Amino acid sequence: MRQLTVDEIERVILSRKDEQHAKELREKLGTRLQIAGLNREQHIAVLRELEAKLPDIEEEFSWLNLLQDLWESNWFEARLLGLEMLFALPDLVDSHMWGMLDHWTNDIDNWALADWLGHVRAIALKKSPRLIMRMAPWLQGVEPLRRRSALVSLVYLQPKTLKPEILLQPLEVFAFVEPVIEDNHPTVQIALGWFLRIVGQEHPQQLADFLEAHKGKLSRIVVEGALGRPASPTIAEAF
Repeated sequence: MRQLTVDEIERVILSRKDEQHAKELREKLGTRLQIAGLNREQHIAVLRELEAKLPDIEEEFSWLNLLQDLWESNWFEARLLGLEMLFALPDLVDSHMWGMLDHWTNDIDNWALADWLGHVRAIALKKSPRLIMRMAPWLQGVEPLRRRSALVSLVYLQPKTLKPEILLQPLEVFAFVEPVIEDNHPTVQIALGWFLRIVGQEHPQQLADFLEAHKGKLSRIVVEGALGRPASPTIAEAF
């Protein structure tokens, strides 16, 4: 089968271009990438239109080439589409993709791609728990989007149901996120609030104790997110 090209994918994306929504997304994301302005339904329509032309799941080399080409696109939606494909095809994601995902994380300038990279990375962490400790230095890194992506990576979302699962043991959770408790960057605070809210769904008393013990350190954004009142859209609510 002929290799699907990024140019073809970009043409499909641009055929649905919405200037008004593109302007809104640009303000929300603050990205240097070009934005076509597709909404969630349009993303799904693009995936369905391309589905028959995509490589078979067994053609790993073709997939890796296509995904890398999508990431090198100047269009936000093309990069997002590649991550959505990976999330929908978890059999493609394992520890062998770690280097590629790490490289991509060095090239993000907006929270949406940081989150989707986190969702995909969580699939690899679910399969190879030994890699989870690699997230610890990320939480102490200088780049806020890398810290945010690391936090998102600690929650595995089941690709079909989006049911969340914390990848840390209960006793490890709060100690692991200690480096970002007083993080002053809003994009990290939002992710921490989301993460704590997921923790609280399984361990409400532990979350309550944590919030009480750190009430002088946690920002309003974190507390409201942890209690189910996020300050702004996150992850699955973004598009």
